Order: sequence, then C-alpha cells, then structure tokens
Amino acid sequence: MVEDKLSVYKVVVFFMTLLLSVGLFLWMLTPFITTLILSLILVGLCHPLYRKLIKLCGGHSWLASSLICLAIFLGLFVPLVFLITSLSVEVADFYGYLRQELTVDSFNQLISTHADKVARLTDLLDRLGIDYNLTDMQNDVIRLSKEAGLWVYNWTKVLAGQVMSFSLHFVLLIIFVYFLLIDGLKVKEYLMALSPLPRNHEDLLLRKFNDMTLAMVVGNGMAAIVQGVLGGFGLAFFNIKSPILWGTVMAIFAFIPFIGISVVFIPIGAYMLLIGEIAKGITFLVTFGVLSLIVEYLVKPKLVGDRVKIHILLIFISIFGGLATFGLLGIIFGPLITIAFLSMVEIYHQSYGKRLL
Repeated sequence: MVEDKLSVYKVVVFFMTLLLSVGLFLWMLTPFITTLILSLILVGLCHPLYRKLIKLCGGHSWLASSLICLAIFLGLFVPLVFLITSLSVEVADFYGYLRQELTVDSFNQLISTHADKVARLTDLLDRLGIDYNLTDMQNDVIRLSKEAGLWVYNWTKVLAGQVMSFSLHFVLLIIFVYFLLIDGLKVKEYLMALSPLPRNHEDLLLRKFNDMTLAMVVGNGMAAIVQGVLGGFGLAFFNIKSPILWGTVMAIFAFIPFIGISVVFIPIGAYMLLIGEIAKGITFLVTFGVLSLIVEYLVKPKLVGDRVKIHILLIFISIFGGLATFGLLGIIFGPLITIAFLSMVEIYHQSYGKRLL
C-alpha cells in the first residue's frame, strides 16, 4: 500500500516537474516565437528546393542550406531594409507636404476653383437634411488629413527605429532556417512522437498547414507584391506623390479579398475627377481596375489553385482578427490559426463526431 502511494507520488512529481520545465522553456522562447514560426514557414516552403540542391551540391547538406539562407538574405532582408528606409524618407516628405498644402487658404482656393461643384454638393446635402456647411468640411478635411499624416509619420519613425531589432531577429531567423533545413526531418519526427494525436491526424494537420502556407505566402504574397510594385510604378507614372508609400499600402491591402488595392486607387481617381481632371481620372481608374482584376481573377487563382478552400467570411475574420491580434504578421498568422481550427473540426467529425452523437 505504501509502495503504491509512493509510486503515485513519484508520477505526480514527475509530471509537475515536466509541466514546469515545458512552461519555463516556452517562456524562454517567447521573445523569439514569432521568428521561430516564420523560420518554420520558410523551411516548409524551401524544403523541396533544398532536396534538389543537395543533389547538385554532391550531397553536402550544409552547402545546400547555406545557399538557401543566402538567397533568403538577398531576397528578403536587403529589399525590406531598403523599403523601410525609403518609407521613412517618403512619409516624412508626405507629412511635410500635408502641413504645407492643407491650409485654410489652399482649401478656400480649391473651393473657389470648383465653386459650381461645391454648390451642387451643398444643395444635395440641404435636400437630404444634412446640416454640414463648408466651414465644417474645411475643418474636418484639414484635421483628418494632418492627423492621418502624423499617425503614419510616427508609425514609420517607430518602424525605422526597430531596424536594429529587426536585423537581430533576421539573423536568428537565418540561423534557425539553416539548422532546421539540415535537421528538419529529425525535428519533425521528434515532435510528432511527442504529440498524442494519431499519425494520420498529424499528417492531415501538416498537409493543411503546408497548403495554407503555399496559398498565403506564394499565392497571396506574390500577388500582393506584384500589385504593390506595379501600383507604385503606376502612381509614379501618374505623378502621384509618395508612390513607394502608397504602393506599400496597396501591397498590404492586396491580401484582403474583394477590397484589395481599390482602397487606394479609387479615392485617388475620385479626387482627380473632383478637381476636373476627367480624362486623367478615368484613365487612372481604368488602369488600376484592370490591374486589380487581372491579378485577383487570373494571376492569384493560378498561384493558389485549389489547395485551400475557405469561406470568404472566414478569410475576412482570419485576416482582420490576425491584424488586430498580431499586427502586420497577422496577415499570415490569422489564416494559419483558422486552418488549424478547421482541421481540428474535420478530425473531430471524422474520428469522434459520429461516436459521440
């Protein structure tokens, strides 16, 4: 009897110690968890190429992994640092432009130039019973524009100030990718052996994650970059101020279905039409509309294919929820969490649902 109690006591102590060590280990990884997740995503994407490079490198895994890490450095780190630096300069110039141009005198001059359009707008508001005069409009436009410019300016200053932190995490990411490519299969088998799930369920989860990663990073990611780059060049062609800034905004919003880059080009085109540049405004709207349609309905389906089929409402929830929870990286993390939830629901229905009903 005493031996049984002692045996139970040893088991309880063991599992308490195990949980404590797991908790401390995860707590220690907390500052680098985002970097680790991103490295796992990159390893999953690069692993097929890594296997091919091993053959080309005569079986030297370290050389194949080094080549992929070099490609990641040149393809991601260098462009991102250039983008952050350019954004910092461009947003500062844009904020200065807003402070200089959005004044009471400039607004009054704009109103006097387009007095007939303003009169029609005022008459329409009166008929709708909306008490909103030109003074209110003037104050709101100037205030909102300057506040928006100041917010973007402060956000970019913070972003630029985090370049050192970003560089440190990128170095860690390269180290993680290097060793995970070489020993990734061993790590995978080790973690799957620790998992209490059956092997077929683990394979299902990994396959779903891989499909979602390919869809988000390769499909939506490449499509967003294409729209952002082409959009930036298009804005520069139409002499729109701060094309790098608005091209970056286009690339971010390109992840969101149906909304996409329209959140940028429609207001700009509408402004051109409002100030009387009819031909330029129509050409601008048609050009960017065609770009958006081609990428969304021709390029993106080719890249994504039918790997992941998620209801459009869940896509909106996962993207906006991810952004609210994780910041900009939520564009990737949100859909991954959603696919994990849907995969577990699928496993439940396949293995336990009918049994419990």
